[in-house]
Amino acid sequence: MRITTSLFILLTFFVSQAQEKEYNSAIVKINKFINGTLITPYAEDEPVPLIVFIMDSGAVNRDGNDRMSKSDTFKKLAIELAKKGIASFSYDKRLFTMDRFGIKENEISFDHFIDDATATIDYFKENSKYTNIIVAGHGQGSLIGMISAKGRADAFISLAGNGQSIDFVILDQLSKQAPGLDKSAAIAFAELRKYGKASSFDPALGSIFRYDLQPFMKSWIKYNPAEEISNLEMPILIIHGEKDIQVELSEAEILISKAPKANQAIIPKMNHIFREIEGGRMENHKSYNEAWREIMPQFIDTIVTFVGELNSDN
Repeated sequence: MRITTSLFILLTFFVSQAQEKEYNSAIVKINKFINGTLITPYAEDEPVPLIVFIMDSGAVNRDGNDRMSKSDTFKKLAIELAKKGIASFSYDKRLFTMDRFGIKENEISFDHFIDDATATIDYFKENSKYTNIIVAGHGQGSLIGMISAKGRADAFISLAGNGQSIDFVILDQLSKQAPGLDKSAAIAFAELRKYGKASSFDPALGSIFRYDLQPFMKSWIKYNPAEEISNLEMPILIIHGEKDIQVELSEAEILISKAPKANQAIIPKMNHIFREIEGGRMENHKSYNEAWREIMPQFIDTIVTFVGELNSDN
């Protein structure tokens, strides 16, 4: 069969249109601080479950990207979930609105991130078209998600979350990567807990203890993920990758020990951004800027199965 140029263009258009209609996308503004993207299954008349994604530490946007990397992790994940009948909402962190509202670094608190997550959950709870609302927090967002999900959400998913409070996580990392600095950091954290500010720290630790950041660190270290997850009375899924070089597997093991009834998935070869890594640290680091890499199917299937079981219980 001979296809003319005009017919080829027409066919290409229809294929493109069909691909675009695999899901629906809409911008949703929760309040002046929260602006995000809602991805829903295409042409779905029945109510569907909704996952609210909470991003990792730093200035991470709704797609899972920051100023130094572009992996499109949550953009790609949302689309794959929509194809399987699950809606999701992800939003830019409050850090993106600081300049617009004249907010200074020393005025940002960890509690603001909890407020934003809580407001987002409440917003979607008022919309009755969702069968379940599941909170899924990535990295730092795992702790935020635990706290905000309590008494509000139907289920919680920890994605590469820490099991210890952030001061102990940092001390563990320093003891392995920069022996000696951990002792200085321990003194600074003790001062921060007791006096609300730290002055006795090695200049090499400025990225952790600079004065404008200390109020945020003080507000963060008061929360212990192991305690928070043990207080959740809802279905829980804990996911971690064996090749995560940001959050050690031992952190997931702490969470699992405190939530023994939780579903758990330790995925071989998966890194912090849910990509399969065959090689070493170099490949792992490069993957953060390789948006062409697909999300691991096992990771997606684990979430889909967990959410599906929630619906079957209703």
